[in-house]
Amino acid sequence: MRRRPHPAEQIPFPRPATPTACRASPNLFTHEPGDTTPARTAEARKICSACPLAPTCLKWALANPDQTQTGIWAGTNPLQRRILRARLTNRLGTNWVQVLAARDRAPRERAEAARTRPLSVREARIIQLDRAFNGPMPHHTPLTPAQQSANRQRLLAALPGNARP
Repeated sequence: MRRRPHPAEQIPFPRPATPTACRASPNLFTHEPGDTTPARTAEARKICSACPLAPTCLKWALANPDQTQTGIWAGTNPLQRRILRARLTNRLGTNWVQVLAARDRAPRERAEAARTRPLSVREARIIQLDRAFNGPMPHHTPLTPAQQSANRQRLLAALPGNARP
């Protein structure tokens, strides 16, 4: 039986290709209650606001409240994260983590579904001939996978020797 992932596991921890400021100097971002000054908090927030991973980091921090009870995460303090979690719960429901994870997955899944198998030699030759006689195709909105499949079927049906009943 396959284990259903915990909602927080659906939003991965941000892993940058290059070290970020929070990795280089973690002491600036780890704040225990009562041991921080406004200047130190402001400096950490300023650094976070310039980080390209801030949106991903914030999603992860919101989805993992037990691991982000202290410190600055994506420019937010613990109180701000509690407020944001409450707002997300009010707006998206108690399963807001799954909703956000699904929104993040949707573009990747659409891009993957739009990829098609490589063209056969015959199909590639027809396209080459079409471009030679008719010029390049005008730019249109991308076709959906269903439209691509329908076009492929029409193309195959129109080829000589592929008469279908």
